[in-house]
Amino acid sequence: MQLRPILQTCFPDIPPVRLPGGFDRVGDIAVVGIVSELEAHEREIGEIILGLHKTIRVVAKRDGQYGGEYRTRSLRIIAGEERLTTVHRENGITLHLDLAQVYFSVRSAHERARIAALVRPGEQVGVLCSGIGPFPLIIGRHSRAREVVGIEKNPVAHGYALRNLQANRAVTNVRFFEGDAGETLAGHTLTFDRVLLVLPHGGEALLPQALDALRPGGTLHFYDLQAKGCHHATVAKVEAACRETGRRIGRPPFVATCGHCGPAVHRICLDAVIEPIE
Repeated sequence: MQLRPILQTCFPDIPPVRLPGGFDRVGDIAVVGIVSELEAHEREIGEIILGLHKTIRVVAKRDGQYGGEYRTRSLRIIAGEERLTTVHRENGITLHLDLAQVYFSVRSAHERARIAALVRPGEQVGVLCSGIGPFPLIIGRHSRAREVVGIEKNPVAHGYALRNLQANRAVTNVRFFEGDAGETLAGHTLTFDRVLLVLPHGGEALLPQALDALRPGGTLHFYDLQAKGCHHATVAKVEAACRETGRRIGRPPFVATCGHCGPAVHRICLDAVIEPIE
């Protein structure tokens, strides 16, 4: 059900382009973007969404950009129950979370399934900045990985990851560590056949540690934000980290576009096989 045509009938004097065209659904919470000139109508818009979707119990408005150490986003409830905790189901797993305290993007669902499909039997997989655990749990659920390790610095997100591991009892090959990814990798001497660095803003700071944890011939999945068509800048970041750690990209990498932050900035994933310099 498209939201904008319905809102047009309720607000005929407002240009359609200024009306929200849809929303992100996280569990039973609808997260919607509303422009400043519609603030006087935001409560009514929230009530309309509740009326259209009987299984939605909360409507929250985006009230700022992602920011802070843990990349959380300010949200303000405009209709429904007064909470931002929910249970979300995706790709056959259950995820408990609090949108006020953790980072989570429903728009990465397809990307999480894509990565799980690439994992080969017997692989050991590391997920850096793993949040509440969606990548590790989906990989564990839909692959024959020997082990999947998630590392997360946000203590609240790590607590939810442990809760989500208990909630998905069929997944038995996942474990989680709390702490700085670089320090945790060094402290536990962890090595992997495949490493995901899923922090798209500033994640390049962890590239040397990610490469050190990757076995020769292993695969790196590095997430980054870049202007549309500027994939070469992301490749350059990985190449610089390779030079620092005595490694190289083994063959031409694959770049997947897996989201966007506005019309001109894309979230991309660089899939690269990493080899030692001979």
